[in-house]
Amino acid sequence: MLWQSLQHRAASLSHIVYCALLLFSFFWILFLPNPIYSQTVETEPSLVVAPIQGPINTEFQEFGPTMTPDAKTLYFYSKRSSKGFTEIFKSERKKDGTWDFPEEVDVLNSPYDDQSPFITRDGKTLLLSSNRDGSVEVTLPDGKVGISRDLYVSNWNGKSWGSPVALPSSINTEEIEENPHLLGDTLLFTRYPFGKPNLAKVYFSQYKNNSWSIPKLLPSPINDNYATIAAAFNDDGSILFFSSNRPGGYGGFDLYMAKVDKDSFKEIENLGAPINSADDEAYIVFQQVKKTFLFCRRVEGRSFDLFTASIPKQESLVQKKLEETKKISLDSVYFERASSVLKPESSGPLDAIVDYLHENSAKKMKIIGHTDLTGTLEDNMVLSKERADSVKQYLVSKGVDPTRLSTEGKGPTQPMVQGTDEASSKKNRRTEFVLIDP
Repeated sequence: MLWQSLQHRAASLSHIVYCALLLFSFFWILFLPNPIYSQTVETEPSLVVAPIQGPINTEFQEFGPTMTPDAKTLYFYSKRSSKGFTEIFKSERKKDGTWDFPEEVDVLNSPYDDQSPFITRDGKTLLLSSNRDGSVEVTLPDGKVGISRDLYVSNWNGKSWGSPVALPSSINTEEIEENPHLLGDTLLFTRYPFGKPNLAKVYFSQYKNNSWSIPKLLPSPINDNYATIAAAFNDDGSILFFSSNRPGGYGGFDLYMAKVDKDSFKEIENLGAPINSADDEAYIVFQQVKKTFLFCRRVEGRSFDLFTASIPKQESLVQKKLEETKKISLDSVYFERASSVLKPESSGPLDAIVDYLHENSAKKMKIIGHTDLTGTLEDNMVLSKERADSVKQYLVSKGVDPTRLSTEGKGPTQPMVQGTDEASSKKNRRTEFVLIDP
């Protein structure tokens, strides 16, 4: 099925986010999962929506925010320079959490319009939209020739971004292509006829057999008779966010979310206040490390600005434990019976480890698998190593550099308790995370 590749390990948020207080519930499940591995404070948090902090927003349009996986570098586009074109900028997060003065990213920019940067969750690929030399030419109704905006890709070499390369003609056309978003092998982007953004729709293409498929429209009810733009998945592909000016919103363009169900979309909901307002809102993305949504809002008397929606960070037991003892043992990482396949409910505790590693980018970690006392020693030694490897792959899939991680299987050789009853076995079946010297 079309979306099956995006359905691995859907987090437990999917059955909560669609209650009456939709957006707040979404934050609740993201920010306050089981306090054993994440939070110590269980009081109800408050959602804070505000312009992004630092010298980011200007009287010119700031749009298309994206962050590196460690949440330390922000990319966006703006027309704030004196060159007369939109350009891609980056800003570094300061120690106090605000953003430093943005600088142009020369290797990504051209003497023309460069827009819509998007960084993949592993931090190795950046997509953008541009009408630079080489983009598709368009013959306009008045006979003049225009240049469409096409999608380009740049790869990270460990130190800098490479020169952007155009995606193939199966994706880039005489129409405008912008707002790219890539998860796994699925590319989302906005397309509309030259000069007619009111006809914008969201398309998808999949990368298979070393080529991109012919783009198709996302099905109804994502695309309808109104403009739909800037679609983006959450981290596991179980939720789709998008912006639309369809009737029934708060005013102009509003932000929406929908549940991804195989090859269809269900339970579309307006994100509501305080995200949406009487002004236009568009382009929302979630940053896992900082537990923050970034989105764009048109501010009265000026163009779009960048906004954040977040819950103030609370103390993480994972971070506290690792800082105090250099290791933590979790029995809340679950696998299928006699298997190394992670269960969906393991995503919460593992995401807490992901957050720690992204916030402490110099740290290295060993993942140690332990089994219970049932079964043979030989089988359990193999199984524990396979489970540790499976956990490593999960962390890597969330953008953690694999060179920072090592694995080991201890099998049943270091039990927490003696016994083969279920209570004892549950304590012994655990995954240990140990900080190691760089």
